Amino acid sequence: MPPNSAERISVCLGFPAFHSEAHLDALRAIHPRVAPELLPIDPGGDWLSYAPSEPHAEPPPWGASTAVERREALARAEVLVSLHTPADLMQLAPCLRWVQACGAGVDGWVAAGVAADRVVVTNMSGLGARSISEFVLGRLLQVWKSFRAIDENQKTHTWTPSYGKTFAGTTMGIVGFGAIGEEVARRARAFGVRVLGMKRSYRPGMTSELADELFGPSDLRRVLGECDSVVLAAPHTPETEGMFDADTFAAMKPGAVFVNVARGPLVVTSDLVETMRSGHLGAAILDVFEEEPLPGSSPLWDLPNTYVSPHGAVSVDRYAEDAFEFFVENVRRYVAGEPLRNAVDMKALGFRSGNGSATRGPWQRRP
Repeated sequence: MPPNSAERISVCLGFPAFHSEAHLDALRAIHPRVAPELLPIDPGGDWLSYAPSEPHAEPPPWGASTAVERREALARAEVLVSLHTPADLMQLAPCLRWVQACGAGVDGWVAAGVAADRVVVTNMSGLGARSISEFVLGRLLQVWKSFRAIDENQKTHTWTPSYGKTFAGTTMGIVGFGAIGEEVARRARAFGVRVLGMKRSYRPGMTSELADELFGPSDLRRVLGECDSVVLAAPHTPETEGMFDADTFAAMKPGAVFVNVARGPLVVTSDLVETMRSGHLGAAILDVFEEEPLPGSSPLWDLPNTYVSPHGAVSVDRYAEDAFEFFVENVRRYVAGEPLRNAVDMKALGFRSGNGSATRGPWQRRP
């Protein structure tokens, strides 16, 4: 969807990490028609603590003093790059043609009703895949090698060996064999782990150099019974919501470790809590939750063998820099009328079309 060659391209920077003059200059240098402008925020506005999956009222809490300027910038925007989205984006931005999401998930844009027949949506899937995969392997080693017990013994000056378990030779199932899943697989195989990858687009005969075997959605519960660890890295769509429920957990191998670095709504929290209380699973490693921040009253905080982290699996030491480089390349492609990187097929994934309808697909839970 190339822009009109005779007009300026208003690029609205809704990601505060891109608000420096250096960022503006880098965008202007792409082409004279590129006109970047800020979607302003309050000085010191706390935008990082707001969940990107939840569309916000405009202005948001971190931009209350700049309401007029924000609305004017959105009204001119042909391109919007942001982590968060206003709930009524389609009305506020009538000229919008392309949204660059600053994360892998596009939940917020779906909830805001972004019209797939009017706006191209791209995400930054894969940008944090390496650091997330490091987090997954680190947590699994923490479980397999009993690091918690070792640390507690050190605190109490107790000389009691805790030998742990050998990671090599175990079987790992990766549900969602995309950028994150593949990076997890790459590192797991280096440890001598057998990897079973599951992906929505699987077709009979499909293989991957990063997996011992690949499977489709219909094989999910059968494959789970073979796995010593299960890593959930699938996208959040209508068809994957609630895919890990009581029946799915029951299909897992007794003593297996469950890891969720996807999105919270893919798991039925109450079913996971009961599963952990029953002792069926060996451990649950959770970085994402149905409700974020996770309430202090949630039983997940205190369940034995449950490892809770606050949606922080991705390392941020280079994220903003890498994200901007990604965006600059996509702006260059947009100006040239070339295909954009990481374009999300909103309709194929079961997201809303322009009329607000939605579909469900092969990950849909069966009765």
